[in-house]
Amino acid sequence: MLKNVYSPLSGGVLQERMMEIISNNLANTNTTAFKEDEICYQAQEANPWPSYATPHPPAPFKINMQELWPLKGNEMAYVTLSEIRTAHSQGPMIKTGNSMNVAIQGDGFFEVMTPFGERLTRDGGFSVSNDGILISKSGAVVQGENGAITGLNGKEISILPTGEIYVGKKFIDKLKVIAFKDATLLERLGESLWIHNGPPENLKKPEGEVTQGYLEGSNVNPMRNLTNMIIAHRSYEALQKTVKSHDETMQNANKISEVQ
Repeated sequence: MLKNVYSPLSGGVLQERMMEIISNNLANTNTTAFKEDEICYQAQEANPWPSYATPHPPAPFKINMQELWPLKGNEMAYVTLSEIRTAHSQGPMIKTGNSMNVAIQGDGFFEVMTPFGERLTRDGGFSVSNDGILISKSGAVVQGENGAITGLNGKEISILPTGEIYVGKKFIDKLKVIAFKDATLLERLGESLWIHNGPPENLKKPEGEVTQGYLEGSNVNPMRNLTNMIIAHRSYEALQKTVKSHDETMQNANKISEVQ
């Protein structure tokens, strides 16, 4: 096989990955508090003169992939996936009129308790269980400054911008909102849940406000994602034709060698 086929082939693989990311973004256009993903790639320039780095540990050992990106000794210029970033920009505020719906304007996440431990979410579509406990859509217990928020059996439940919860004039608890200096250390788990994989030093004082009767919408830009999908699709088709052309060239070369 011609080595030149690897350049368009790497581009085709990248366009496939881009289509997956864009499709997932578009599928979550109406998902509460969804944060879209953005794909980052980097070009590897040809470097025909081998200058290999120190050998890396065997596969079972964890290594930093960034150490593998600046490859040396490659004869082809190609493209590779470098990072998938999550855009933590603010989504639109959607008025629901439901007193149990809350949205954070600014940075911060609500803390909920799941069977697997503490998790984070910006989906404020809460409800009150039969036991008067504040829970999320998935049934996770919403956490306050003093643990689980209980005693919400009254009808007049009000939530202040500071997160303080009152039943009538009785103070119940304050929503536990957590903010981070570096949001890239958050890992998406699904069902609008996140987990923090960074050190405690990454925590910071939240600067956002809690708004009752609203939900945060998805920050996905449908038009931009549709445009990117069209570009990725057309790029994939062009790269596919290039790979096919290289393959036909190789077949013709084999036929000539057989005749000789």
